[in-house]
Amino acid sequence: MKRSLLVMIVLSVLVISSFAATKIIQVNVTDTTGVPIPVSMTMFQVRNLVGVTFPANWESLRVYQNGKEIPYQIDDVDMNGHVSGPDILAFWATGPATIKVSDDVSVNAPHYPNLFKVSKNDMGGYTISTVNGNFKASVSDHGLVNITKFGKISGDIVNQIGIARINGFPKSTYWANGKVGGNAEQTSNAFKVVYMKILEKSPVRLTILTKLEAMPFVGLYQDMITSIYPNGDVLVNTTFDFTSYADLMKLQVMITHPLSNLDNASDAVHMLPVFRRLIWADQQGISPLEYWLQRNAIMYVNNLPYIVFPFSNNMKPPYWGATYIFASEENWRSNFSQNLGLGVAEILPHTAPLYDNYSKWMKGNTWVYESQEFRDGQFEWTPGEFYTNPITANILNSSNTPAQWAKLAIHYIPGDHVNFVRLYSVYNAKNITRAIQYLVQRTKEFRSVKISK
Repeated sequence: MKRSLLVMIVLSVLVISSFAATKIIQVNVTDTTGVPIPVSMTMFQVRNLVGVTFPANWESLRVYQNGKEIPYQIDDVDMNGHVSGPDILAFWATGPATIKVSDDVSVNAPHYPNLFKVSKNDMGGYTISTVNGNFKASVSDHGLVNITKFGKISGDIVNQIGIARINGFPKSTYWANGKVGGNAEQTSNAFKVVYMKILEKSPVRLTILTKLEAMPFVGLYQDMITSIYPNGDVLVNTTFDFTSYADLMKLQVMITHPLSNLDNASDAVHMLPVFRRLIWADQQGISPLEYWLQRNAIMYVNNLPYIVFPFSNNMKPPYWGATYIFASEENWRSNFSQNLGLGVAEILPHTAPLYDNYSKWMKGNTWVYESQEFRDGQFEWTPGEFYTNPITANILNSSNTPAQWAKLAIHYIPGDHVNFVRLYSVYNAKNITRAIQYLVQRTKEFRSVKISK
């Protein structure tokens, strides 16, 4: 009897397997640097690509490159303990890859070894490192990442990846009477922690889930999905969720002190593609290229101009203390030390729009480089020089008196969301030319991911 039952079970499995169906998703990436490219998508996307009526066994999911199975992970971003729509499928690829999923219920989930080790530290956060010890970082109790080792270099390489800077009017009554009240400014390390969790599985990347309430801006939340890769890439997906009214003058994401606290990096330069728009150049009636040529800060690589200057030099701006401000977001920017052969970069997933309407552009995202910090987002404070220059006199209302603040502030209502996706990357290069060439190619790689049936 037992033998007959066993035979029936085996036959049933064989029958099920023989009729099992498989769905395939194609992922095209173009790798020119040899550095693996991060690929991620929500399970909503995966589900739609395989078909909502397909009875997928998610444990059967496999990823292949050149016919060889490669590791993947599914990050449980909604923390409900099982695979669901918001969760994120992530893997690395150096060329086209194939995702396969079957309806065969007999297939079990694969097991891939973790690449990271995690331990608690004395500061209330965590110390993380790759299993091979080539990469180390600390994670604060607010989910902010400080990279402390990359290859042979140890020290403060870059700090507070994921930090936000918010300025505005926390007691505003603008929607009732048009007044905004007193001003306040705060950064993420002073926000209220709703939760911060490091996910256990890391065969591809280590993912940190963070939710902060942006006190004193009650009802404004910073949600972060921070994913750290062993090669020094840190992908940060930040969403600001507004559950109440908010009137803001700054809403920025940042990294602090890239290379500036590191020994033997005094030669470091700040470098990036030439801005498409820079307020100071417009006010002088010259191009951004001419502005930086006047400061002897242009270097040509492959016949294209790039801004390059000492990272600690403010380059004599016409006004304001920042090295640059009211500047268009470009594809990437980086601090780089040739002495160390080490750089830290910010890479955007898409080329930022540049609106013809100056006022619309000014109320969007712009770049700031100040105190050796990369600041990225909305910045509405404007100096008096705006209103004495005919080029900018009529762009925005004056912001130097309380009566004008309400007109200049960005007014958010409940249900609004603002999202930033940024790739922060620590990398090696032999010299400035090689660093620029690498970042140009790395940006193309990061943007090359195409997903289809």
